[in-house]
Amino acid sequence: MAARVQAAPATRTPTCSPETSRKRTLSWRTAFADEDKQVPLFLKAVGHPEAAEDPRFHDTASRRAHAADIVTLLDRRFATRPLAEWPEVLDAAGLTYGVVQTLEESAHDPQLLANQIVVPIEDGSSEPHLTLNSPVHLDQEQKVPPRPAPDLGEHTEEVLTELGFIADDIESLRTGGAIPR
Repeated sequence: MAARVQAAPATRTPTCSPETSRKRTLSWRTAFADEDKQVPLFLKAVGHPEAAEDPRFHDTASRRAHAADIVTLLDRRFATRPLAEWPEVLDAAGLTYGVVQTLEESAHDPQLLANQIVVPIEDGSSEPHLTLNSPVHLDQEQKVPPRPAPDLGEHTEEVLTELGFIADDIESLRTGGAIPR
């Protein structure tokens, strides 16, 4: 089972998946399907085989009781290499992990772009803005491409007309400042 990504807690604990810091070194959070089996493998893989045998980190309850110690140990270790080097280490150990990207990195992720999860908004700009594509696909229906949100008041008159307002009523609302000009 893959590691589960969750929001970072206010205080760091050793129960969380690898995530990245601004310096692009590996900051970390781990969630293991079988924590007592995988944590020792993880500790050995990242260069701390002695920690895998340390009674403070023997099981989930011990790791939680000594969370500050394991956080310090892993923070120091992950600061020794850039992010780009850690996947090889974790892959070699057969560990399931994921790198949590920044918003900017996600917007240009080759896999997200190839699978059309992140798509450009058709707004006519020279450098298109990106958005998340709708996950809804209906058989025999053409998917509507994303487009910019309407400007403030862009459809006000149309909506009010559909609701039964006549032109004089709409103009009165404009004059009174209830709707934009």
